[in-house]
Amino acid sequence: MRTLQAVVVCILLWAMPAASQHPEDAFVGQMAPELKTSEWINSEPLTLESLRGKVVLLDFWAWDCPECAKTLPNLKELHERYSDEGLVIIGVHTPRGEFEKNVADVRRTVAEKEIHYPVTIDHEYLTWLDYLNNVWPTHFVLDKNGVIQLSHSGIGRYEDTEQVIQELLRGAAE
Repeated sequence: MRTLQAVVVCILLWAMPAASQHPEDAFVGQMAPELKTSEWINSEPLTLESLRGKVVLLDFWAWDCPECAKTLPNLKELHERYSDEGLVIIGVHTPRGEFEKNVADVRRTVAEKEIHYPVTIDHEYLTWLDYLNNVWPTHFVLDKNGVIQLSHSGIGRYEDTEQVIQELLRGAAE
């Protein structure tokens, strides 16, 4: 069944019109789907609804993903710089394979890599599929109303992401 879901996701991504030079920006302006997870690290369970009024960055990652590790310094810097201003980063751990589904390994990695923002477990791929993901890492930045303002798959676009966060935080403070 998951294979069929993955094929459908790939077809949908291929058929989506590009909103700009970055095809993933086609998600901009859409209401972010609610998180469908129940296990949390570094936090009590959160919902996007409960975070209205905050700027949220969702980081879809896996603990053994080399590309995800490359984005971690930037995420930690954003958390340190903007969490007091209203930015909430949520790591959505979605395994690339069965070996990454051990929650103890996720907890160990979060501790070893000194990840202090909330991390939730999406080992059933429910949230992953709602966001039509097909790449690790993928980031979504949501405004204070839960609307996607930036989406990005892979590494890079750090300046774009920070600029959007800054603009949304300024708007959230008004």
